[in-house]
Amino acid sequence: MDWDAYIERWSRAAVRLLDIRYYHAAQDKVPNEEVIDHNFFVVVTHGEASISLAGEMYQGRAPYIMHGGEGAVLTLQPLDQEFTCYIIQYVAHATALEDRESFNLPYVCVPFAVLSIQDKCKTMNRLWQQPSSMDKLQAQAMFLPFVHEVMRVIQTTATKETSKPNIVTETINYIHTDYSESITAEELAGRFQCSTSYLSRLFKNQIGLGPIEYLIHVRIHKSKQLLLKTEARIQEVASNVGYADVYYFSRLFKKHTGLSPLQFRAEHQQTVQVQYNPLRWLESSIVSPNSYSHNENETYYQLNKEGDTSMFRFSRPTFGAMMLLCTSLLLSACQTGSTTDTAASQPTTPSEPSTTTATSTDSNTTETRMYTHLKGETEIPVHPQRVVSFYHMGELMTLGVKPVGTTTYILDNPLIEDLSGIEDVGVPPDAEKILSLNPDLIVTTAAFAEAMEGGYDALSQIAPTIVVEQYNDPIKDVEMFGDILGKQEEAKQWNDKFAAKLAEYKEKVSPYVSDDETFSILNVRPDALFVYGDTNMGGNIIYKYLGLKPAAKVETDVIQGETWEISAEVVPEYIGDRLLLAVTEGAEEHLKDVQKLIQQSPAGKAGKVYSIDFDKFLMSDPISVEKQLDIVVDILTENK
Repeated sequence: MDWDAYIERWSRAAVRLLDIRYYHAAQDKVPNEEVIDHNFFVVVTHGEASISLAGEMYQGRAPYIMHGGEGAVLTLQPLDQEFTCYIIQYVAHATALEDRESFNLPYVCVPFAVLSIQDKCKTMNRLWQQPSSMDKLQAQAMFLPFVHEVMRVIQTTATKETSKPNIVTETINYIHTDYSESITAEELAGRFQCSTSYLSRLFKNQIGLGPIEYLIHVRIHKSKQLLLKTEARIQEVASNVGYADVYYFSRLFKKHTGLSPLQFRAEHQQTVQVQYNPLRWLESSIVSPNSYSHNENETYYQLNKEGDTSMFRFSRPTFGAMMLLCTSLLLSACQTGSTTDTAASQPTTPSEPSTTTATSTDSNTTETRMYTHLKGETEIPVHPQRVVSFYHMGELMTLGVKPVGTTTYILDNPLIEDLSGIEDVGVPPDAEKILSLNPDLIVTTAAFAEAMEGGYDALSQIAPTIVVEQYNDPIKDVEMFGDILGKQEEAKQWNDKFAAKLAEYKEKVSPYVSDDETFSILNVRPDALFVYGDTNMGGNIIYKYLGLKPAAKVETDVIQGETWEISAEVVPEYIGDRLLLAVTEGAEEHLKDVQKLIQQSPAGKAGKVYSIDFDKFLMSDPISVEKQLDIVVDILTENK
């Protein structure tokens, strides 16, 4: 099916919710055979069932979405007592015959996750069952956002790679859609059948924040927009972004912006308005704005330990900066949008990357080529000069290109020293800040693309944008960026040099480590214990690059398995003959308890426990890895 054309038909049709029903196999009689009078969706949220639609048999295991046409015969046969589903009937009025017929087409979709869809079904069903016409009207209003989310899931499933979508990107999308609702870390983790610490670790590895920290940032960002673009009372703003307690919201807002909501509105509403703004993204007509809704759990934010988010760095723009931004917006509006024009335009910021050699008049900057990436093909400069990269700062600088902008998390890397001329575009990335940097290329990972308001489409309106893999492997990353930057030869030279350094260091370490010695890496956090495998925190260096032996349970449970977090009582089982110990800030008290267990391990008894700096070993870019390699080799050769 041509999904783009199908979604376009939805945007042209007038649709109305007719009925929604919820079934639980253990409590309700699920329709054995029923003629559905109107177009409908079946959304399976738990369990599994054999489903017959218009004579065709399907096996529906949650999460599962099915669409059927008017007059179709639907049969559901639950295969377990946990089976639950929603049946949602609707009518669509369209002028063209082809459009009307498309709403009768049967199809199924098996999304990786159904977070936002499930919550919308639950809320719609609750409202629809109420006698009040106002509740039914609100259920009607939620139907289009429900359809939009289904279409997004279908489009993602139809066009993306066959591997499972990233949990972080799915959760980010859910947060952006439902930030005004009650959201806890436990709820998010439970929907993906993982622990809260596992989800938090994924988030921090990919965007530098935990999921609840990210949620707070999104809410603050949305509230700033409401304060500047509407005359809504502070109570309304607070409620709209998920805080029923206006006083709590005001304190939180001031903590992260330095101003109360009223002060922020007063200071920033004088900003020059630009009639044409390329950052006002086109929205599908099936997307409705968030309504002012109450929060069902008014005290949840006092219970879910939102935590400290001091890493968010908001700044108040000066008048000159705002004028510069407005000028940039106007200039961008006048451009044709071609890569050639972008390359030929003068930068709007005074600083130039110190490691680039091309200028805006260099003929190389006007040449373009097609580059294939995770979102398809994009025309990019052959030799990009003003690059904004949300994640791969170290890879760019290794090849002699200093980015003009990157995210807060990446800028916090203590192993990269020369950060002059690199602007902080924030987390999530701020579109207006990126536009003011006049980039000729934007490079993002999938997670950061979702974090950006407007997503990939918004970024691609600023400059050519590519979405790349997050390998966390300097050899693969340097090779990839050598291709992106037109610096293949420089990439080959770095990889050859790195290979030679590894060979030298293996030989250097060999006299100090016996063949049968085993290694482990333990991270102590205030509320958790993590064992690292062969990806980062020194594991890539110890196990991959130096070829040293992991402890038996590290090999089976972590490197070959999916164990990350462990309980205190099993700590000695994961510690080998030598231990690299990384203690996160604030975990000193927890370390006192763990220290007793470490002392009982082979490494503890032999006095071969080595402290490493958590922050210095967090990143896996080539600059960081080379310095981490030096640190590890010094540890091993100085401590026999």
